[in-house]
Amino acid sequence: FGGGAALDVAKVVGIAATLPGHIIEYAWDHPQVREITGELPYFVALPTTSGTGSEVGRSAVISEDATHLKRIVFSPKVLAKVVFADPELTLGLPPHVTAATGMDALTHNIESYLSPAYHPLCDGIALEGTRIAARALVTAVKNPQDIAARSDMMMASMMGAIAFQKDLGAVHSCAHALGAVCDLHHGLANALMIDTVLAWNYEAAPQKFDELAHVCKVAGGGKAFVAWLKELKNTVGITGTLKDHGVKPEQMERLVEIATADICHQTNPRPVTSADFQRLFDTAM
Repeated sequence: FGGGAALDVAKVVGIAATLPGHIIEYAWDHPQVREITGELPYFVALPTTSGTGSEVGRSAVISEDATHLKRIVFSPKVLAKVVFADPELTLGLPPHVTAATGMDALTHNIESYLSPAYHPLCDGIALEGTRIAARALVTAVKNPQDIAARSDMMMASMMGAIAFQKDLGAVHSCAHALGAVCDLHHGLANALMIDTVLAWNYEAAPQKFDELAHVCKVAGGGKAFVAWLKELKNTVGITGTLKDHGVKPEQMERLVEIATADICHQTNPRPVTSADFQRLFDTAM
């Protein structure tokens, strides 16, 4: 019962309660990764935010104690047995949290669609998830009791989590770094980076940007999509630069290091180097 972090905690508690070793040893990239064997405790998920879609995901995000770097536990065994996706549970969500988590859901759908990996099923889900989030997010933020908008955002969140089984991109690599170094909320970090990264990505996938613009009813085609995203962010109250949100120049070296090491950008529409991440963070500052 809770947002993405709470649901992920429930997943790893199930592992820790039934299997030996430290939970970090179940992260997929641990040098002595442990296999999740046997049945885990019966897990029922009740999401109270619309962002990560963890309720339908086969993974859990954990953080290293010392570095705060995110690690991922992957296994179909952590999937919830039952999900009660009730939008009434999100009616009390404050506007700023609705905006940040909603941008997280939108980012999942957009980045999944833009990934060059081949997965037409996920592409279809991602496009529809983008369409639904685009029409509902402003209403959910401005009129929190609108059950139709809340329902749409919960659906878009779940669709994004299903779609990104295909993969994500450099926006998430930047956001993971910002979370580890600057303790920024994940959805907010995605929102602060998405327009900068997508503007840089445009030349690698202009036809996909055209399709995103089409489903979001953006006049002007794919070239206008990033400007539309910027306006959407402003409308839901996500404004300012990285600097405005507490990111300091002296943190840049570590941000670039973590983003470069992050796996998500391996399926970005364009290859991303350390120098590219430096420029992207500098632009967003």
